[in-house]
Amino acid sequence: MATKEELKEKFSTGKKPTGDDFAELIDGVEGPKGATGAAGKDGADGSQGPKGETGPAGKDATNQFTEDEVTALKALIEKE
Repeated sequence: MATKEELKEKFSTGKKPTGDDFAELIDGVEGPKGATGAAGKDGADGSQGPKGETGPAGKDATNQFTEDEVTALKALIEKE
């Protein structure tokens, strides 16, 4: 996974980011957590069970972007 500095360079003015560059950017953003479903008896009533626990941070967890950073990068791209 690219570092923040590497992605900032790929998305700087005049550059043309590739699909892989966008994938790295998206994968680096922590998304919102999904809603917890209603607990049902083994899901027999069609409801979802409770949400599972969040796993430990991966080796690349330090490379995640804040929403402000993603917004700034999108603004740079939309100017072109």
